Amino acid sequence: MSTTPQGFKGCCAGLYELPITTLLLGESHHPGGAQLTRQLAESVLVGPDTRVLDVACGRGTTARLLAEEFGAQVTGVDYSDLIVQNARRATRAAGLEARVDFRTGDAEHLPCEDASIDVVLCECALCTFPDAPRALREFYRVLKPGGRLGISDIVVNREMPAALQTVVGHVVCIAGARSADGYLELIDEAGFNTTRSRNASSALLEMMTRVEQRLRLADVIAQLETLELPDDLTHSAETLDEARSFITAGGAGYALFSARKPR
Repeated sequence: MSTTPQGFKGCCAGLYELPITTLLLGESHHPGGAQLTRQLAESVLVGPDTRVLDVACGRGTTARLLAEEFGAQVTGVDYSDLIVQNARRATRAAGLEARVDFRTGDAEHLPCEDASIDVVLCECALCTFPDAPRALREFYRVLKPGGRLGISDIVVNREMPAALQTVVGHVVCIAGARSADGYLELIDEAGFNTTRSRNASSALLEMMTRVEQRLRLADVIAQLETLELPDDLTHSAETLDEARSFITAGGAGYALFSARKPR
């Protein structure tokens, strides 16, 4: 894996382009799926005609949900042009082009005008940005005065063992995950106020269980079809158990954060 910022971004984007990533993580590509997306959206008051920016939007699952269920006007931004093209196709198929659009872009250099957005959402992605403080300053820049920020991300409370880095880190790109206090400090330093957080760690354990089950299924399919899985996605039951133990013991979790830009 490249150690340069651009190389790291490209690596994570490349992982999310792989069909097996969707097989393992599901359509939402983050713990909690649509249920936690709804909770995060409600916490930052997404409603009819709210102008939402979905940063690291992936396949556009969240963007379409916000448009269809909340009536929001959503722009999704992702680093991968291939992912953006796929998101556009899925959105056309869903008949939501009038409320959802997508742009290829970098979270650290958002392709949006100053003070043009009501709500910025970033799900399970801030930890993947090489310069998270800069990304948060970009969120602040594009938000209108009084605009709201909603973040969900993996939190790490102590050093992560190699097992968890293998099972989750290479698929979800959590190399930059912080403690809950670490995220709150970053958000505060970017200028936001009224920051709130909520523990949603059970969602990470549920995703871990799903990844474990689907990895085993993928391994069986690969053997039956004489295919080879990527090295990073081939793991022993013992390694998976070690990762589960780390999460269960509180070594890693998941949290939702909401904040507001001062008026």
